[in-house]
Amino acid sequence: MFKQEGKFNEVNLNVPGPLSQRLRFEVEQTLGRLYADPSLVDQLDRLYLPFASWLSEKARVGRGPLVVGLGGAQGCGKTTFCNVISRILNKGFELNCIVLSLDDLYSTRHERLKFASQTTPMFSVRGVPGTHDVSLALLLFERLKNLKDGEVMKFPCFDKSVDDRKPVHLWQEVQGPVDVVLFEGWCVGAPPMRGNIQHPINALEANMDADCLWRNKVNQLLKDDYKKLFAKIDLMVWMQAPSYDVVYGWRNKQERVLESHLHDIHGVLLDTIDLKVMSSDELKEFMQYYERLTRHMLAVMPERADVLLRLNREQGVVEIRFPVEH
Repeated sequence: MFKQEGKFNEVNLNVPGPLSQRLRFEVEQTLGRLYADPSLVDQLDRLYLPFASWLSEKARVGRGPLVVGLGGAQGCGKTTFCNVISRILNKGFELNCIVLSLDDLYSTRHERLKFASQTTPMFSVRGVPGTHDVSLALLLFERLKNLKDGEVMKFPCFDKSVDDRKPVHLWQEVQGPVDVVLFEGWCVGAPPMRGNIQHPINALEANMDADCLWRNKVNQLLKDDYKKLFAKIDLMVWMQAPSYDVVYGWRNKQERVLESHLHDIHGVLLDTIDLKVMSSDELKEFMQYYERLTRHMLAVMPERADVLLRLNREQGVVEIRFPVEH
């Protein structure tokens, strides 16, 4: 049963019908562009539009963008959710909302390999804290804060199928002023891991990080660089998976969608590039890099987040907890 909590329910759920009808086509277009399940458009009235309406009341129009962090386990639907909400805020509420993905802030392959050579080879694999360009991210947020009417800036874009950043001419272009930034990523908002992290929790940690160098470095980065980055977040939203057991299936589904649409993404260049789409077995090993921090976030983020979206095994939102407002 779908549940909602918080004062939000009493004041904002009666979103005008004509607005819903007008936005349905916009949501369908967004879902199509993302190769997402088209039936998600049926969540417009019960999920997307109420959330966007609530968020529109938080926007600080003319006073710099409201930065909304959105985290959740791999493959849970963060990108789809953010892009739908962004389209609704832009078209339905006349707010300039942009989506910034932590995935697009990965360091270049060259820089990751350089950092790995200075620390541990495990940092050559993108994903965990230490593989993002945090300095660039901080510069982008600072520039966004002061982006004036008519001014334009570019955001980096990362291509997972080639495991590297796209050339600058393919970066996302943003025009100011920006009212809302939806900052999404699997570990967005992650606090440092607590307790003893010395004992390996999977084969990857046991075989490749026996000295705990990688785990300790990840945690140190969460305490330092990433803490500064996540301090830019004004409101935190967390998408809670029912358990870690479902995460591999979700992420594998995501990889297979990418695989099936490679021609749409790369066109005639498909035969000329070195693709990095993972097989199911490769993905199982890859996911072990994420496991410890994902389990940690599943345990602590429900209480740390301002808004909690509880998901079922099919990735459907079954409960929303909004902050109680006085």
